[in-house]
Amino acid sequence: MTMHKDNGMAPDPAQLAVLYGQLAEISRTMLAAAQRGDWDAVTASESACAGLVGQLRRCPIETCPPAERETCMHLIREILANDAATRNIAEPWMRELEQILRPRRHAFGVQMYR
Repeated sequence: MTMHKDNGMAPDPAQLAVLYGQLAEISRTMLAAAQRGDWDAVTASESACAGLVGQLRRCPIETCPPAERETCMHLIREILANDAATRNIAEPWMRELEQILRPRRHAFGVQMYR
């Protein structure tokens, strides 16, 4: 997996399919990591996604050459499906983590400080 930093410049529209392909690969990596419960790898993949998403936001899909647009749309659908599957795995874990981290109030503690 190649990590990309967002350099602040808009990508060449002809390269959009390449960038979406890289993002799709990262989304597959994230899903596989979530399926095995490797949340550190999910987090690392999220960082890699952020740079690519930043680049893609500066170059709308409409600027993509027509021949590559269908490829880009297919990749976007795959990315969205992988993201949804990753979230479905992560959400129960996040709720469990929230319960663990939430401060607990004990009846004896309330009485103690009155």
